[in-house]
Amino acid sequence: MDYRTSEGDYRVPGSVVKNSNVTFTFVSEKDARIYLYNISDLSLVNVIDVPEEYRRGKVMSVSVRIPDPYSLCYRIEHDGIIEADPYSKKIIGREKWADFDRQKNSYRIYSAFSDPRFSWRGDKPIKNKSEDLIIYRLHMRGFTMNSHLPENKKGTSKGFITRIKNIIDLGFNAVEFMPLYEFEELKYHSYGTVQPGGKIVEEYQKPYGINFWGYGTGNYFAPKASYFGGSDPEIRMKEMIRFLHEKNIEIIMEFSFTENTSDRMILNVIKFWRETYHIDGFRLLGENLPLKQIAGDPFLSDVRIFYDYFPEDILMKESPDFRHLFIQNDAFLYPLRKLQNHMDGSITEFANMMKRQNESYGFVNFAASSNGFTLLDAYSYSEKHNESNGEDNRDGLNYNYSHNYGVEGPTNSKNVMNERLKHMRTSLGALFMGQGIPLVQAGDLSGNTQFGNNNAYCQDNDIGWVSFSKKKMFADLKSYAKNLIHFRKSHPVLHGTRPMQMTDYKHTGFPDLSYHGREPWTVWLSDDRKSIGMLYCGAYSDMEDDDVFVCYNFYFNEEGFQLPKARAGRAWRYVSNTLKADWFDPPVSLENEDLLIVPGGSMTILVGVIEEKRTNKRSGKNK
Repeated sequence: MDYRTSEGDYRVPGSVVKNSNVTFTFVSEKDARIYLYNISDLSLVNVIDVPEEYRRGKVMSVSVRIPDPYSLCYRIEHDGIIEADPYSKKIIGREKWADFDRQKNSYRIYSAFSDPRFSWRGDKPIKNKSEDLIIYRLHMRGFTMNSHLPENKKGTSKGFITRIKNIIDLGFNAVEFMPLYEFEELKYHSYGTVQPGGKIVEEYQKPYGINFWGYGTGNYFAPKASYFGGSDPEIRMKEMIRFLHEKNIEIIMEFSFTENTSDRMILNVIKFWRETYHIDGFRLLGENLPLKQIAGDPFLSDVRIFYDYFPEDILMKESPDFRHLFIQNDAFLYPLRKLQNHMDGSITEFANMMKRQNESYGFVNFAASSNGFTLLDAYSYSEKHNESNGEDNRDGLNYNYSHNYGVEGPTNSKNVMNERLKHMRTSLGALFMGQGIPLVQAGDLSGNTQFGNNNAYCQDNDIGWVSFSKKKMFADLKSYAKNLIHFRKSHPVLHGTRPMQMTDYKHTGFPDLSYHGREPWTVWLSDDRKSIGMLYCGAYSDMEDDDVFVCYNFYFNEEGFQLPKARAGRAWRYVSNTLKADWFDPPVSLENEDLLIVPGGSMTILVGVIEEKRTNKRSGKNK
């Protein structure tokens, strides 16, 4: 076959198919070649030398006549290296997860040509109000391996779609995925050997482990084939995105960039997934990323960007018209956990985390993460147990501020489990009462445990896979979380974009947010205090809302709060306390209209309702 060549256009990195021509554009300082293979058996079909005149600086671009490109795949030789195209939109060779037989082929992967034909049926990225987001974070394989699913659905998007109804029913409207792009999950060693005649040959050893999470160098433009049906990952991924968008679920993708990833590639990656796959937001991981270029790029001005820290000079330029930058780090987690587990927690730090907000950019809060203990493990283990990672328990975070409440790990003690569940409910309660966007890690509402492992990056097994307990106690926990989510959605005063001023700037007689101690309107935010009441005045919501009074008691013993007088025409009504996980909807009358007793280690929720709403005369207990 005559593979005629002509000069390419240099504008789009990677391969672009147009009719019977394919344009290859890539970086190379030296001579370059393109190797074409039969996609069915990976046999070599042709080698194409790229003429030196098809170069602009370090960029080479050649257009090759290929009548049936989708029957072929390719690799590029540049600067003495033969490898898959780093801009490849489809990867051949990793269709099966953790296929140890790949050692026979030196773990080689190939680039395939992207077929753009797909009907989005009018689908577009979603633009919900950022303050309304409630995020569920998961790992595609880990989320589906321990489920009672057919084997062909485990570890795949098909399994995820089967379980999505549970996420929607709970009230989540965004899913954050750990890496969905193609990455090498097999960890292996290679070394060069000198053959007769002086030729050096690369030898590849058997895999010694799994990069389960997928962080590190990746093929950033290609969906992970083993997650999305093997042979047609592009179509399967687009179908999943279209389905989620039909359910009004936003998709946030995590991307982990290494130090040697160029700024240009990072920008191209984000733009590509936004344009080609309609991705709604990106959680970026890595050091020295081109944050100014990303934040200031006009094409990305309506794309949500999540990062652990944005420099102040970038944030100061943001506009409240569309908040698209979000700080996502563990700043919320530790003040809460230190107070709960009595490890020198600061009520001042906690109060500040509960109200951190900005009109021009946002914050994401979470009470547990994959980079640390699960929610259950944070109250079940006093020490990390990462021995199975093979690093002598040296890896993982050492500052977990966790506590086991009498037994290290699993227990049959009802008293111990009740104590743990109380703290889990209190943790979730604080999360959904906070002004920032709440994020929940997959399985945390169902009693997922990693058996004390706080760094399960290599655990492709029951440790790293999400377990969904069927025990009634965790079904009740999930139900409680659902009530919290509904309560948050029903009370916009809890999640407005306007930062709380703690002043009565609307002249209602109440500040937008006020702090209360044992006596109303008085609180000492000092390190020796371990309780606080937070009163959110509904008059400061964008729409008229009930007042919400949340009392946190992080002491061991119960704490009494003298209730502030409700706004004119309103009365305090009881909703819930996290000790027993009761929930009243509509809220009920208090046993004592003046004094609220909050049990140790718990939080209580009251609402100030218009007195005409008193439809339930049953008394709600204060403890």
